[in-house]
Amino acid sequence: MNIGDVIKRRRQKTNMTQAELAEKLNVTPQAVSRWEMGVSYPDIAMIPLLSEALWVSADELLGIIPSDRNRELRENTDSVLNQSQADSIFDYIPVPVSGESKRVLVADDANFMRMMLKDILTHRGHIVLEARDGQECLSMLQEETVEVCLLDINMPGMDGLEVLRRIKSGQSGLKVVMLSALSQESNVRQALQYGADAFVVKPFQPECLLERIG
Repeated sequence: MNIGDVIKRRRQKTNMTQAELAEKLNVTPQAVSRWEMGVSYPDIAMIPLLSEALWVSADELLGIIPSDRNRELRENTDSVLNQSQADSIFDYIPVPVSGESKRVLVADDANFMRMMLKDILTHRGHIVLEARDGQECLSMLQEETVEVCLLDINMPGMDGLEVLRRIKSGQSGLKVVMLSALSQESNVRQALQYGADAFVVKPFQPECLLERIG
């Protein structure tokens, strides 16, 4: 089920019109209609607002069904870090976006998220490849040459941290940027320990991601 289907189903379940939902989100009713028809999709920054308005988790909006391992990661009771706190752990120093085109592999099980990331990256001239889970990501890295890999943590089967560990054990030169809402301190520190180059906390602003791709 895509994000438009979830929005429509949850809106109807709460007896809310498209106009009423649009007013809550400060968008037009036409925008809500386009989301529900699959013509367009909401910006990533809209996900928390949609989640609150429709009484639905961000995972359900994005069509994520967690495995036991991912449920364990998600239910971690550590402090949840914001972007500046994650950057502090990584000793991140902002650098200007180079403007150079790169081949980027996006590994995320949410179709909506892959589409949104592809739009952001291709708009800046990057070439985007897509993987729907960790195993597909590893397989593609054996067949394709890429310069950057964007990794979600919460994926079915092999979670993103394990994918990161395997990537860095064999391709230490590949830049890997973790991209996840599971920003508990232990997850961020484990990503650093496994060799991640940066950690971007969802939801994020496009420039935040582009700066870390370089």
